[in-house]
Amino acid sequence: MAELGLVGDGPNSYQIWLGGTPNQTQLARSFMDKVKVQDLENVFEPLFYYWKQKRQPKESFGDFTARIGFEKLKELVDKWEGVVQTPPARYNLKLFADKETYEAMDELAKLQNKSAHQLAIEVIRNFVASQQNGKSE
Repeated sequence: MAELGLVGDGPNSYQIWLGGTPNQTQLARSFMDKVKVQDLENVFEPLFYYWKQKRQPKESFGDFTARIGFEKLKELVDKWEGVVQTPPARYNLKLFADKETYEAMDELAKLQNKSAHQLAIEVIRNFVASQQNGKSE
């Protein structure tokens, strides 16, 4: 019944069972045998990562593993090299200004062939840099 089960099959070794569903319409099946305790994370990390990335709305882990199939899941585990951490290309910062300030910023930006957003980022960068260098304006 379990979506994920561990059954000891030797010293520091486990069988991993997957595919059971919360509503008990499908029983778990043996996914991998003789997985050493130190290797459990290497198996579970890709499984949980792909479940998070590829599951359907409200899909349980057991339903996901049944839908994808053990062959594909084993392939994902075998090829797993970890999550590649890429920094976001940019961060979101919302600024609110009174009408006069916005219009002045927009006018100045147009004179410089920039958007008000581009000019605001430039002004903020310059201000932060001056503060970090000990120059207060």
